[in-house]
Amino acid sequence: MDTNQMPMPPGKKANYKPILLVMLCAFLLGVGSCFGFASTLNGNSSMSGVFATSFLLCVLVFLGSIVWIVVKAVRESSGRV
Repeated sequence: MDTNQMPMPPGKKANYKPILLVMLCAFLLGVGSCFGFASTLNGNSSMSGVFATSFLLCVLVFLGSIVWIVVKAVRESSGRV
């Protein structure tokens, strides 16, 4: 029996920081655009469309990051990182 075998390196942990950062930024920008949209509803402002569009974009990015984190967790649990 060979006693000079190198031990197996520990498995690399998945890094969820980029996904959580995207989720946080999308959430904060979405909240800001929601407040911007609500503040432009009183008058006749052309900015309400910009705020509504940016809110919908932030919602899509947030939902995409949820899909991203689920896929990453499933791939990590199956051993394919």
